[in-house]
Amino acid sequence: MPEEAYEMTRSVSGASSSIDNHNEAYDSREEEAQLLDKEDRSSDTDEEDIEDEEEDWAVIVEENSGEAEQVYEKDNPTLRFVCIGLAIGLFFVMFKIAMMRFSADPEHRERGAEKLYYNGTDYFASTVILISLDGFRPDYLNRGKTPHMKEFADNGIMAKYMHPAFPPSTFPNHWTLVTGLYPETHGIVANLFYDPTLDAVFSHSNATSTADRRWWKGEPIWTTSRMNRKRTGSIMWPGSETNYNPPDMVVKYNSSMTAKEKMDVTLKWLDLPYDDRPQMISVYVPQIDQEGHRGGPFGSKMNNFIQDADDAIGYLVQELKDRKLDSHVHIVIVSDHGMAETQESKLIFYDDILSPDVLKHVRNREALPLLDLRPSPDAPKDTVKKIYTQLYNYTQTHLDAHFEVYMRKDVPDRFHYKHSDRITPIVAIPEVGYTFITHDEFDKKGGFKKGGNHGYDNLADDMRAIFMAKGPKINRVYKSGTILAPFFNIEVYGLLTELLNMDASPNNGTLQADFPVVFSPPF
Repeated sequence: MPEEAYEMTRSVSGASSSIDNHNEAYDSREEEAQLLDKEDRSSDTDEEDIEDEEEDWAVIVEENSGEAEQVYEKDNPTLRFVCIGLAIGLFFVMFKIAMMRFSADPEHRERGAEKLYYNGTDYFASTVILISLDGFRPDYLNRGKTPHMKEFADNGIMAKYMHPAFPPSTFPNHWTLVTGLYPETHGIVANLFYDPTLDAVFSHSNATSTADRRWWKGEPIWTTSRMNRKRTGSIMWPGSETNYNPPDMVVKYNSSMTAKEKMDVTLKWLDLPYDDRPQMISVYVPQIDQEGHRGGPFGSKMNNFIQDADDAIGYLVQELKDRKLDSHVHIVIVSDHGMAETQESKLIFYDDILSPDVLKHVRNREALPLLDLRPSPDAPKDTVKKIYTQLYNYTQTHLDAHFEVYMRKDVPDRFHYKHSDRITPIVAIPEVGYTFITHDEFDKKGGFKKGGNHGYDNLADDMRAIFMAKGPKINRVYKSGTILAPFFNIEVYGLLTELLNMDASPNNGTLQADFPVVFSPPF
């Protein structure tokens, strides 16, 4: 067996084909290959051989007014109809073979065709591993702690940076990454928010609410994959633990599980038999974000966590090489947002801005670090107007206000953050690094400890995320080391469907075939 992996094309029927019918699909591929071989051989057959084989039904071609006419030597009506049927059937067989030849080009392939790769041991369908390094800033790659990720990007593609959706928080953006939808559309508008229709609070730290299907709108990549008869697996990806239509294999959130251990689970899944093996695997790594909150992006321990993540990536790539899968499996590495430094000198005491009679009619804050405020059920009808007026007037009289405030209907369109009643009527956005707080909260904490946060303007430098990818389809389209122009993370879902040869569910992305334009290699 040569070392170079072989490719086989299987035709997938939208109604009857299933990954559970692998043996039937394989037989079909053999029949198609035999037909193709037969066609090639028949083109070299002499006319005399044809006449010998078709002695009873030789076809005579006569000239009739300049046109060729076919006349059969024997006139048997029944057999004539049989021959006509066979000719029609042969036409469709030859047409399909021609289409198979045309679609052999990966850029001109029937939707539904599936590529199989042989690594010397087993056949592998198209496979994608999506890895999220929560809170990973693009400039972390410049610290000399990521040699494996640098090599990965050199052999694949990367974006100069990727913009998160607004607000750049963990749960909204992880759901955007796998649905291609803005938070206002997919419903996860923050890590913490209230739904007036459900009269319930969503909290990312509450397993009961995160498992409730009512919160999660849109179609995640694992549902799209299942509709295309592809198995899926997810390791702690936000939204994967819902009680409705989850991935086929799920590892639930466990804060003590290391990045390397998650790669081991991923590899274990890839080692499963063909019919059990997932083609779409999503992996969530939270440690960099956790350390960013504790010590900030420039904390003394941050580099250790960056290096741990890089080592895990290097380990995965090497294990794929050992399995002769490194040139066949697609790996997409992203982050959900960046991280900004926070400190005591950047506090906004909003109880100094809002009057006590207004504050007493305000529900608990939502969508931190934003100051998203909603009136309590018993609040006077003019409470929303009062909240907005007091906050807005403060920004007009204090040049150092360090925040902007909007009525929900007036939130700038670029944020895509107004078309949901899960978004509060008042949205106040602090400058990057600033924190809304009350004097009571400050006292209970015993001061304010320097750290890090995200959730600010999604176009801010500190909120930028990373994107890099590698795999057979990507490497056919782009030169190794290509740097893409910055783009928004709503495009990632569309890319995943392309890599898995699937039609995407309706989404906010713009991807049709190729990925965003090239920026300039290298930056």
